Formats: sequence, C-alpha cells, structure tokens
Amino acid sequence: MGTQFLRHIERTRILLHLIDVSDASGRPDPTEDFKVIMNELESWGAGLEQKPMIVVASKIDIANPDKLTKLKRFCSRRKLPFMSISAVTGEGIEKLKYAVGERVKEIRSTADAGSSETHSLPA
Repeated sequence: MGTQFLRHIERTRILLHLIDVSDASGRPDPTEDFKVIMNELESWGAGLEQKPMIVVASKIDIANPDKLTKLKRFCSRRKLPFMSISAVTGEGIEKLKYAVGERVKEIRSTADAGSSETHSLPA
C-alpha cells in the first residue's frame, strides 16, 4: 500500500476490506489476502489494524463457493463483521450501505460520549 493511501485511511472511522472471492483474481485463498492487508496496516504503525472494520466478499455473482465459505468461516471465528456484495448485480450493496451507516453512527456516538466525559467540568 502506498504511503499517501495509508495516511489517508488514518483519518477514517471504519475500514471495509473488499476481498475478491471469485476465481478471476487468480489468488487461491481469500483469508491470506485479508492477512496480508492486516499485516501491512499493522506495519504502518498508526494502529490502523485496530480500527473498526467490515470484511466484504466481492464478486459474489461469480464467487467460488469454497472461497466464499472459507472467508465467511474465517470471519465468524474471529468475530469480524462479514457481508457479501456484487457490484454487477447490486446484490448486498444497499445492505452494506446501511450497515456502514449504522456502524459509523455507533462509532461517532461512542466518540462523542468519551469526548464529553473528558471535557466536562467538575461540579
């Protein structure tokens, strides 16, 4: 990942990991793809690997069922939020948009609650 990109995502509230589960990518293991991304985020050293995230299986319209199942199980075991989408058919897109919106809302309210506690004056 480029330095400029990593600096940019430091300012985000949530990360979406889009992982191709089709055979078109030529990559055999979607869980390894996720691990590679996480290692790069961790090596950047800004705590990016700790950010809230959603793992998104992409290209489910042409998904390899084994890859999709493997990624889903991987996320379930690690209690990572998981969704699947197809940009071609639109499947899962609306659900993902609402899930991201809800998650950002939760993150903001948690941040606002923490901010008001640290900025409140003693009575």
